[in-house]
Amino acid sequence: MAADSQLEVNIEDLYDLDLDEEQDELTLDQICQMIVRSFVVLSVIIGSIIVIIYTKRKKPGIWTLVFFITLIQLLWQLLAWYHSSVDAHFVKFLKCAQVDCLHRSKIYKFCENLFHGLAVYTGVVLVAKLEGLTGFLVWILYAMCGLAPLIYSLVILLLDFSLTVQERSDVPVNIGLAIFAGIWLNLIPAGLLVSWAFGKLLSGYTQVRTSSQRQTASHFIAILLVLFHLVHLSRSIVYVVALASEDTETQLILTSPLTWLQEAGHILAALAIPWALLLALLLPRRDSTADATEMNLKLAKQNKSRNIIKYRKESKSVDTPPQTPYKFQPEVTSSPSASSQANYTEKPQETDGTRSKRSSYIEAMSEGSFHELPTMNVNKSRSEDPLWLTPTHLEQRV
Repeated sequence: MAADSQLEVNIEDLYDLDLDEEQDELTLDQICQMIVRSFVVLSVIIGSIIVIIYTKRKKPGIWTLVFFITLIQLLWQLLAWYHSSVDAHFVKFLKCAQVDCLHRSKIYKFCENLFHGLAVYTGVVLVAKLEGLTGFLVWILYAMCGLAPLIYSLVILLLDFSLTVQERSDVPVNIGLAIFAGIWLNLIPAGLLVSWAFGKLLSGYTQVRTSSQRQTASHFIAILLVLFHLVHLSRSIVYVVALASEDTETQLILTSPLTWLQEAGHILAALAIPWALLLALLLPRRDSTADATEMNLKLAKQNKSRNIIKYRKESKSVDTPPQTPYKFQPEVTSSPSASSQANYTEKPQETDGTRSKRSSYIEAMSEGSFHELPTMNVNKSRSEDPLWLTPTHLEQRV
């Protein structure tokens, strides 16, 4: 049961004991555990490489997110594999009969707990992002993803430094730590995933595999992560029962289930990330409908570049002014002038061989013989003597 505790043994409290290294032999369960855990780590490495390369080429919109989450998952699996399978039986770098191993083991346990929490909460973030969640809720998940693992690992580290070996072996302390780890790392993420699934069911989604590859991947990952948390919660319950039991035979019987429940949790974590994600992305769509989320991301990227308004100053050719100014042509004006009268005298308008009244008037004005003007019929309805036709006015102008 000591191996399942969240705390490390304080070697400074064991100075009076004989700390000679024990050469223990591996049991059948330990050998099987090492084989299974090594296979899980190898599968996570291969799957992470494949899914990162595939998303880089085919799904560039989620490549950055997938890269960081699979990297965190891989680091957690490697740290747990080295601590439980390699160092515990062969290397003895963290568990040795020297006082210097104390600080190494505590720092290593802190890193393992930190990446364990990051792997758990980033799985929830991946499900939400693949489903298309945006806005303020995503930022809440990001904050929870960073703060929750850090708080958990710091609490365990502080207790590791403050408690003595006698306090570490107390049953209430270990039960409290097991309950704290079960709630913080399993119950809260599982509750988020179950509430998300319940909301999907209320919205009318009943199919696990949809026409969208991203939604299908989020469904696969969510199912496996819920199973992962249920297995770890079951392990916490079995661990508490074993600690609370005073019967040694009961504790020995529950040791094997504790070991294999832990291995089942690592297997489900490896199946969720990266293998469930890779399987959902490689599966063909159920129909010819395009991935709505992918299409929206592509359209948004295209519109981002298309909607940029560039101001282009239109260059209009301006006509240059003439070198010499235009000559004044008085005939285009409304008032008669000498030049216009001369022009009219050159080309008199005639109608049926007789001169018009206008041409006669202009000719008389130019020659000064206005007494020889022809008799004009003036409309009687108007003034008898218009001012501009009176002889006095004409004499003054001449």
